[in-house]
Parts: sequence; structure tokens; C-alpha cells
Amino acid sequence: MATGTIKIHAPLTSAPSGSKGSQQFALFCEQYQQRLDALTLAKQLIHMIKAVQRHRGMTMGTLGGNEQFREELAHLQIQLERRLQLLQAFSARSSALLSPRDQENLSNAWLTISRDWQEDAVIDNYELHCHLIEQLLAMVAALGKQLEQPTSQSIPDMIETAVIHADGIHYPNRFKYLEVLHFATRLMPAVAEQIGRIRALATYASALGYCDKDFASKLRYVIQCTRVNNEKLRHQTKRLEGLLDSDLSLLSQLKSYEIKLEFLLSMVESDVVNPHQINADSSRLFSLATDIIDVYLKVVDEGVQLLTQWHEQDIEVWVQSY
Repeated sequence: MATGTIKIHAPLTSAPSGSKGSQQFALFCEQYQQRLDALTLAKQLIHMIKAVQRHRGMTMGTLGGNEQFREELAHLQIQLERRLQLLQAFSARSSALLSPRDQENLSNAWLTISRDWQEDAVIDNYELHCHLIEQLLAMVAALGKQLEQPTSQSIPDMIETAVIHADGIHYPNRFKYLEVLHFATRLMPAVAEQIGRIRALATYASALGYCDKDFASKLRYVIQCTRVNNEKLRHQTKRLEGLLDSDLSLLSQLKSYEIKLEFLLSMVESDVVNPHQINADSSRLFSLATDIIDVYLKVVDEGVQLLTQWHEQDIEVWVQSY
């Protein structure tokens, strides 16, 4: 039989009893389930972001003259319709997580993008996609804010300053928890979006064979932002590697993908932004950027999964704190 020790810096009390105890258990279960729903919804929002980013790059490549994207675009549009309906179904479980107004804004934004996009001005197509993705990123960040306090530490009179060391329980300290939460719901998705913007703009320009001043200016700006934020990401990744051991297995891959990212940025600067006549292959640029984005978002997915695992272990932390 496994053994463990429980250290509690607050006076040891018996488990709550009577109607007050029942109310506390009910409150704990309600808040636990709401946080679990928030984590599930965050994961679905990340998948939606990835699909909308891909749709932006493919529609802009098609508008630039690359017809290779059309068949996959048809499948992607169907997938996005389903993802939007799935988001609405998940959010219906708890209206506090994604309000009816948020759902309506998402539906309207997607409807505007998907309706007759072939007739759009390219810059309008780009900005409409960016606006929708910004909405989705803000929703992920808002869910992250709601998750800052673990359930076991959010209910008065349930637990004060319990520190638990029991076999099979590896619940993180607050610093580690917040680091992973910020990494997965803010920093990493934001960097992935900047790379997504580079993919869309560069795919269009290379498909067209020309990069005008406005697009060149947008590309230079987002490349600069990507380099700055990727430097922050590098430092954060180092910290997490020291904190997590092997809890996030994909972190170690980010170093090799930083090299790929720099290769992409240099290629866009030299072959797309500067020359009057572009010879870069738009499909190749799209594929290279997609490979990087997919790995970055897999790390986000793994981070949310780790938060979910810790959240589930939080029940054990709470149960054994008495």
C-alpha cells in the first residue's frame, strides 16, 4: 500500500458535516466542473484558431493566383462550420464561459469571412481573418484568467495553506501553475498568430509574384514583432524546462523549430519583401510556415492537457487536505 505524508500549516480540522458541509462539497464540485469546462473550451478555441489561420493563408494564396489550395479550402470551410457549432455546444454547458453575445460575434465574423470571399479585396480578406482570430485569442486569454485560481484554493473555509506530499500526487506549486497557464493561453498562441500572419501575407505576395509597399510594410512589422516575441518565448521555454522536467515533452523540439523559424523569416525578407520580382514558391512558403505553426500549437495543446491533468489532481489535493 502506498504511503504519503500530508503537511498542513493551518490547524488540522475534521471534514465538514451537516448542511454546511454538503453545501461546501456541492460548491467544490460546481467550481471544479466549471474549470474543467473552461479547459475543454480553451482547447476547442485553439483548434478553431489554427483552422481560421489556415483558411486565411489559403484564401490569400488563392486570391494571389495559386489554385492548388482550392480543393483543401472546400474541406476546411466545412470543418470550420462544424468547429463553430462545436464551440456553441461546449459553451452551452456554462453560459459564464462564452456568452451569447460572444457566440453571436464569432458567428457573424465567420459569416462575413466565408461568404463570397473570392470577391473580397485581399487586404479586407486579411483584416477580417485577423479580427476573428483576435477575438478567439482574447477568449482563450479570458478563460486563462478564470483558471488562475485552482478550485482547492478558491473556496473559503475549505483549505488555507495546505502543502501536500503524497505518493501519486504531483500537484504544482502556484508559480509553476501560473507559468504554464500564461505560456499556453497567452504567449505561445500569440507567437503562433504572428507566424500565421507572415504565412498569409507571404503566401499571397509570392503567389502574385509581387509585393507592394503596403504588404511589404506589414510583413516587415510582423517579422520584427515575431523576432521580439520569440525571444521572450525562448526565455520562457528555458524556465519551463527547468520547472517541469519532462511534463511538456514537446518543449525540447522548440529549439530546432526556432532555427526553422529564423530560416522562414530570412527567406521572406530576402525573397518576398525586398525584390521587385518574386520567384519564391508560395506553396513551399505556406508549407514551411504551417510546419512551424502546427508544432507551436501542439505545444499549446500539450500545455492545456497538462493543466487539465493538474486540475484533476486538484481533487486529491483537496480531499487529502483535511
